[in-house]
Amino acid sequence: MIDTTYALLSYLFGSIPFAYILARLYGKDIANFGDRNLGATNAYYATGRLWVWVAAAVLDALKAFVPAYFWGPWYGVIAVFGHIFSIFGFLLVRRLVSGAGTASTIGLALAVEPRLVPIAFGIFVAYYLVLRPGGGIMDFFAVERGYTGGMVMLWATYALACRFGLLVGDAADALLALVVVVSFIYAYRLRYLYVKWGILRFR
Repeated sequence: MIDTTYALLSYLFGSIPFAYILARLYGKDIANFGDRNLGATNAYYATGRLWVWVAAAVLDALKAFVPAYFWGPWYGVIAVFGHIFSIFGFLLVRRLVSGAGTASTIGLALAVEPRLVPIAFGIFVAYYLVLRPGGGIMDFFAVERGYTGGMVMLWATYALACRFGLLVGDAADALLALVVVVSFIYAYRLRYLYVKWGILRFR
């Protein structure tokens, strides 16, 4: 049973656009930069400041870690959804999807089952250095922000975690809901980038 008060607090905490706020300290509006993602990576590309990326990523991770650790996995998922569908982001930039939820998802994983993180990292390395032709990590991030790799990593991590019994019960259900929604968001982001660059045309 989900507590309404905790759910609302989790959503509002997750909705705080830390990356946007930090980028504004340098006069950068990441809502109109790059892929317009209000997340840590776009803030880094806009400002060129590593500390902005680190601070935004840590704060975004904490947004989901804190609710999940103290109240349970579903509240962490709600916080991630708050990051992705931020009410504050909507009020600022009039856009439904504010961020991709990468750092928040990592924070959630650390709270629910820390062993998910090294599994995901191993899949990340395998995808970029072995499975993807050409290798290079940073050049690939610059092209599509890693959304395709993100979907591969999410689903593969979830499958392995369930197979080895790391995720059961509410944690498994909550993470499945997260993986499904975040995958759709990544696909949406890829569509935006492809249309922007003219790689694909959608009618």
